[in-house]
Amino acid sequence: MGMAERKAGSRKTVKIEGPTIDSVPITYRHRIPIGRTVKYWDGLKEGKIYATRCKSCGAVYYPPQADCPYCGSSDVEWIELPREGILETFTRVYAKPQGYEDFEPYIITIARVGDVRVMGWLINVKDERCVKVGDEVILGTTYIEKHNKYIITFQLKNKQC
Repeated sequence: MGMAERKAGSRKTVKIEGPTIDSVPITYRHRIPIGRTVKYWDGLKEGKIYATRCKSCGAVYYPPQADCPYCGSSDVEWIELPREGILETFTRVYAKPQGYEDFEPYIITIARVGDVRVMGWLINVKDERCVKVGDEVILGTTYIEKHNKYIITFQLKNKQC
């Protein structure tokens, strides 16, 4: 079937070739329902980071899930994550996404925390060249006034950079 053809009820696919120009940036904002995960968002305000554990199969999820993606059960319990982890990867962000243009370049980190991986900002680092995969980190939360939200942050445990 050619590109100009379509099946009943499907959309026509058009391939654009040749030069293009960028569109004007668009802000897309919507309201995210959090009724079944309020404990997570309230925990961030208190400096606590929660995951969920399925009572049926034992699977642990971060970010927390109201329903177990593995077995489908809605019988989950909230567990507070440990305050320490091991840095698995990181990168300094220079090309910032929409809404973060006014921030200085920042370091995004993924750390192993207990049975899960958690992503957040690595803070209080002046020179990321001394940061290494395997470094111990301490988890916390930080309020970002511009976005009126708390984010997960990490600090190096046993060294300063």
